[in-house]
Amino acid sequence: MNFISKKVLDFQKKKLESAEETLRKYIKEVEKFENENDSTELENSKKMVKIWTDNINKIKKEIKKIESR
Repeated sequence: MNFISKKVLDFQKKKLESAEETLRKYIKEVEKFENENDSTELENSKKMVKIWTDNINKIKKEIKKIESR
């Protein structure tokens, strides 16, 4: 693996960590809004959980692609 690939891989791993932290934040919000019965905010948080889950999956695919080179 060349230098640039290593740098891109490091960047993607940092991006993955950040995305996972954000996902955990939204999961906590979902739990909070479920307890408060706030349906509007609950739906918004559920949408964000789905978006961040998709983002994490895309980042993981990108990392695998870089590692396979």
